[in-house]
This record gives sequence, C-alpha cells and structure tokens, in this order.
Amino acid sequence: MNERRRPTPPPSSAAGRRRRGGRSRRRRGTRSRLLWPGLAAGAVLVLAGGLALRGASDHSGSSTDTAGASSVTEDPGSHGAGGTGDAPKEEPTASPAKEKGGKDEGKGKGQDEKPDPGSIPPSGPGTFATADGNGARVGGSGRTLTYVVQVEDGIGISAPDVAAEVERILADERGWTADGKVGFRRVSGGASDFRVRLATAGTVDDICGQYGLDTGGEVNCNVGQDVMVNLKRWLLATQYYADDVTSYRALIINHEVGHFLGHGHEGCPGAGRPAPVMMQQIKGLHGCRTNVWPYDADGRPVTGPAVG
Repeated sequence: MNERRRPTPPPSSAAGRRRRGGRSRRRRGTRSRLLWPGLAAGAVLVLAGGLALRGASDHSGSSTDTAGASSVTEDPGSHGAGGTGDAPKEEPTASPAKEKGGKDEGKGKGQDEKPDPGSIPPSGPGTFATADGNGARVGGSGRTLTYVVQVEDGIGISAPDVAAEVERILADERGWTADGKVGFRRVSGGASDFRVRLATAGTVDDICGQYGLDTGGEVNCNVGQDVMVNLKRWLLATQYYADDVTSYRALIINHEVGHFLGHGHEGCPGAGRPAPVMMQQIKGLHGCRTNVWPYDADGRPVTGPAVG
C-alpha cells in the first residue's frame, strides 16, 4: 500500500404564392407544360445526388464511432509513507497491456472512462454492499483463500461490476497464483479470509487509521482482513497510468493482496526493467518500466530489492 504511518430560421415554406387572375394563368399554361418535364428531371438528379452524399457521410461516421480509445491506470502501494502524485514526473513507458503477454481482457468495456475529479464523493456512510454469488476457484493445487467484494453505499458503483473485475485480476496467469501455491475463490457470505472493499477516501482513511496508518485521502491500504481500495485511485489512477486505468486497478489489487499474503515493499531492480508489483509506483518509477503483475508472461517473478 502507499500510505503513511501516523506518528501513531425555422425552414421556409415550400408552398408557392397563389397566383391571381384567370388570364394570367391561361397565358402561362402552355409554357408551364413545356417546363415541367425538365424541372422534374432536375429534381430527380438533385435528390439522387443528395442521397449519395448522405450515404457517404453515414459510412464515414460509423467508421469513426468504431475506433476505440484505450485507457490505463497505476496503483499506489499499501503499507508505507504514501505519495500524492508529487514525485518527479517520468516519461511513461509502454503500457503492460501493449507488451507481450500483456493483453488486458478488460479493455473495451468502459471501465477506463474517467469522471470529473470533482464529482467523486470524498466521504461516504461507511456501510457496504456485498456482491452476490460465488466465483469459481482459480489457481493451482495449493491453499484456497476465500474473499468477498464490497462497495461502499451511495457511491454509484455496482458491487457485481467491481467483483467481476477483481475476479479477473486474481485469475490472471501473471497474478499471485502463478507460483501454484495459492488459489482464490470469491464468496458472498459466511466466513472469508479477506475482503476487497472499494470506498471513498474518507472511509479508507478511517479504517486504515484504526491500525495506525495514514492514507492521507489519497492511497490504499491492507489492514487485517481488509484490502481497502480508495475510490479516487480506482477511478483516476495516477500519472504513470493516466491512460490505462484498467491496468492500474490490477496494480492496486495485486499490491494490496500481496501485502495480505505477506509480501513487503520492493524497489526498482534496475533502469529499464519492469517495476515490481510490490514497489510503491505512485511515488515514482525510478528508472523502471510500468508493470502491474507479480509474474511475467513466462511465469518468472518480477521482484526487486527489499525496502524497509
């Protein structure tokens, strides 16, 4: 987690004007009969041309509409002095979703649409809705950890939607199950090993603060059984993942669940190398490339030096 410890003109009418006087009508009758065929043919040509132009315009518009835009995200860590995006800005590297083995299956579903920051509620009631249903077990033959997904009431986000995203992240082959020693299964009731809770910054601060952690309204934490996800970070990500919110969400979950599994913070292993998921990337990449998974596509752990 990336928290700080507390020191404890409407259309004109097409109708023609009425002509007055029978003599006038008789004088013009013959000429009108001669002109009508030409006028009718001209109208057909104009109409046909207009339809052709409209068809071309419609085709062009549909092509533009189908061009998607991707977005991305990054994650603050959990346990430690939390940054607020003030770290020196570094050039973002290619998103993990664009690298080999980095295909993000959550793309194209609208999760990356970022709201106006001012519309995000800073606090909430502190009560939660739990996502219904149970998920399938994912992972190797090792121990199975059960978890529930909860969303704070009144923040306008669906608990089932968040649960689906969390399940996808924890089931990824580059996730914590890659070592074959741990599996995960989402439940909706009864006892569970941990809880993933999406909440407003104020509620995250309150819950994390009960354990002596200062999240400063900005970051996430893992305390006890709770993986606390800051709503602001979930929706906006951070500067290094500003174009890939979906990936940043994976970093949040993997980082905080990593703490729950007993993993501590790590540093950058070297310039140009992928940043460990347990690195507090919100505080800077320090020469590393963005990365949101604890293992690479070949099943090798992505690690760095321990940070006290």
